[in-house]
Amino acid sequence: MSVQESLIPLFYPVRLPEMESAAVDVIRSGQIAAGPKVDAFEKKFQEYSGCTNIVSTNDMTSALIIALKLAGVNAGDEVATLAFSCLSSNSPIAVIGAQAKWIDIDPQNISMCPRDLEKKISSKTKAVLLYHIAGYPAKVDEISAICRAANIPLIEDCNNALGAMFNDQQIGTFGDFSVFSFYPNRQINGLDGGALYCADAGQARQAKKLRRFGVDFSTFRDSRGEINPDSDVECIGYSASFSQLNAAVALSQFPTVSSRQEKVRENARKLTERLSHLKDIQPIPVVENGISAYWGMLVYAEHRDAILMKLKSNGVLASIMHQRNDVYTGFNQINDSLLGTDFVMDKIMALPCGWWLNDENIEKIAETLGSAIN
Repeated sequence: MSVQESLIPLFYPVRLPEMESAAVDVIRSGQIAAGPKVDAFEKKFQEYSGCTNIVSTNDMTSALIIALKLAGVNAGDEVATLAFSCLSSNSPIAVIGAQAKWIDIDPQNISMCPRDLEKKISSKTKAVLLYHIAGYPAKVDEISAICRAANIPLIEDCNNALGAMFNDQQIGTFGDFSVFSFYPNRQINGLDGGALYCADAGQARQAKKLRRFGVDFSTFRDSRGEINPDSDVECIGYSASFSQLNAAVALSQFPTVSSRQEKVRENARKLTERLSHLKDIQPIPVVENGISAYWGMLVYAEHRDAILMKLKSNGVLASIMHQRNDVYTGFNQINDSLLGTDFVMDKIMALPCGWWLNDENIEKIAETLGSAIN
């Protein structure tokens, strides 16, 4: 595979011959919507992620909707979350009629601020949605402790954090629930897709019903193969299943995912070294005892917008990455004072450091940054 020579992309989808072969095999089989590869993917993902009780879904947003439902969040309840995030993460809160309670960021390590969370938890708070920004692990030990003390479910948003670690433990294994994404530019490209981890096996079984209209497939068909009228649907669910096609494509990437993730971290290390002398560029440190998945390498930049345009005009596709969600009127929320989030929105920039970059690309990023500053 090759990246266009004039561009250094921030994101680049995995494209392997094995993926094409797997897709063709499924299409030719005619068993496209459901099949054994879905179960095989869930088992493989459990092994890789360290998360038991995995339930695959059609996308990450559906996984979050199911997680919020299982957590007991209803219309009018509050969900504590970050404004600096993707709509795919925060939209489920509004979709189910709940209210987003915006929690500030600690700019020193790009984590949800535990002190601000503790201050803003109220009787209306029914869940905490913890986004590990760009694969940088949050202060998940402090945040999970706050949730336990308040008896509030913690949902880890690991949508680009597969492979990140904290205290030698996989990110995604700290909460009551966690969600992952298999959108094309994630660590595993499932064409699209998501996964829900449930700490409780019973809730995972319920999630498997909810992802397909609430149906219990162990009793749904009778001895004739017809729909069993005695198989009750107690809680109506969604159309949110991971397909056989998505699962086959995703499964084919496991032999290479670890080496790609190590390449990403190596590129981030090299880029950090090359930027150490630039006074207007400050790499954002990973939280102590954490290992980032580096969906992008995050930095703070003085005169960020001018530097960003210089990079883009030279083919380095850096980005601010997110628009803060509290500006959207669809959340129907009065904005809180979020000084850390203000700082982040003013200075943050994500630099390419993906597995598809070579040393020449890293050098170009560093040189372009240097010329933009000087």
